[in-house]
Amino acid sequence: MKRLARLLPVALLAAGCAAAPHPITVPVDGGSLFIDDGGRSGIPIVFVHGNGGSSEQWKAQLEHLRAGGRRAIAVDLPGFGRSTGTTNGDLSLDAAAAAIDHAVEAIHVDRFVIVGHSYGGAVVATYAAAHPKKVAGIVYLDAVATALPLSKEQGDQLATALRANKMAVVRGWFAPMLKPSSENVQQAVFKSVENTSADVFIAALMSLKTYDARRLVNAYTGPKLAIAATDIESSASFQKLFPEVQVVKIPGAGHWLMLDKPEDVNVALDGFLTTIQQ
Repeated sequence: MKRLARLLPVALLAAGCAAAPHPITVPVDGGSLFIDDGGRSGIPIVFVHGNGGSSEQWKAQLEHLRAGGRRAIAVDLPGFGRSTGTTNGDLSLDAAAAAIDHAVEAIHVDRFVIVGHSYGGAVVATYAAAHPKKVAGIVYLDAVATALPLSKEQGDQLATALRANKMAVVRGWFAPMLKPSSENVQQAVFKSVENTSADVFIAALMSLKTYDARRLVNAYTGPKLAIAATDIESSASFQKLFPEVQVVKIPGAGHWLMLDKPEDVNVALDGFLTTIQQ
């Protein structure tokens, strides 16, 4: 019994370490991908941020899921957060989806639920269409649902404006989406965009010009959930364009629901995860 008492703290420490967050960096195409990996049980859940975002924006979801023992993973896409750009500079949706696949392969995850916010929803749809057997379910969190409706001339003009004064353009553009958000959330969002290079932000944005949302979203026929910010709902919102997808609507939140209403988002995620076959 004394020997067991001496060994018990060691065993508990080992168990705790197995569930602890494990940030890693893996090489990819002349650059590196940052992966925040932690937890150990159940079907893993992988989080993909939006344009100008990073894995930091999923902190509340990672902590919640890991507290319940589930493996939860967030990836910084190339050029965002703590990931570096790649040698070829390719930031197309296909390249972003390939980066996600590289990340999950590196940490030996072969089947998982994937969550995409905003632009990350387009990345997730692109990934799932290419790798349906790896995806156990998809959550579209206020995800983009259409191609970016800009001509080449309009796109060039927007890119020029962003390069000249990125934050002035972004503050005006994001203002309606952040109207319901607290000052702290607004500042966190703007800080993240500020830390993203103009070239990366522009490339990710322009990748949406060719986003075939209807084809890619429908290509994956497994479980899907939309989580929507009802206060900023419009005719172009994901839940409006894909009414066949089950939706959880969250009031009192801006576009960055995971920051505005983390508990509500966590409840929606928990409910969806109960429907996924192990």
